[in-house]
Amino acid sequence: MINETRSGNPSSTTTEQLGDMTNQAKDRVTDMANQAKEKANEFGRTAVQKMDDGRTSAAESLHSTAESLRTGAQSSSEKISNLATAAADRLESTSSYLRDHDVRGMMGDLEKVVRRNPGPSVIAAAAFGFLLGSAIRGGNRD
Repeated sequence: MINETRSGNPSSTTTEQLGDMTNQAKDRVTDMANQAKEKANEFGRTAVQKMDDGRTSAAESLHSTAESLRTGAQSSSEKISNLATAAADRLESTSSYLRDHDVRGMMGDLEKVVRRNPGPSVIAAAAFGFLLGSAIRGGNRD
C-alpha cells in the first residue's frame, strides 16, 4: 500500500497567494488614485484662489481704463466721444461683473452661454486657441 500524505493542495495555496497579491495591487492603485485626486483638487483650489485674487485687480484696471476713456472723451469730437463713452460703459460693466462674481459663478455663466449658443462658442474657442497657440509659438522664437 502506498501511503500518500498531503499537507495541502498546492493549487489552492497558489490561488490564495495570487488573490492576496491582486488585492494588494488593487489597494495600492486605489491609494495612488486617491492621492492623485487629492492633488488635483488641491491644484484646482489653488488655481481658483489665484484667479479670484487676479479678478479683483483686473476689475480695478478696467474701472481705471473706463474712467480714462470718459475723461478723454470729454475733449474729443461728438462721434469719438460717443464711441469712447460706449467703450467706457462696457469696460465699467465688465469691471462690475468681475467684482460681483467669483470664478465658480463666472464658469456657470459661461456654461449657460455655451449651451445657448454652441456654434458661435465653438468658433470663439477655436479662434482663442489659434491666437493663444500663435502667441505661444511667437514667444518661443528667438
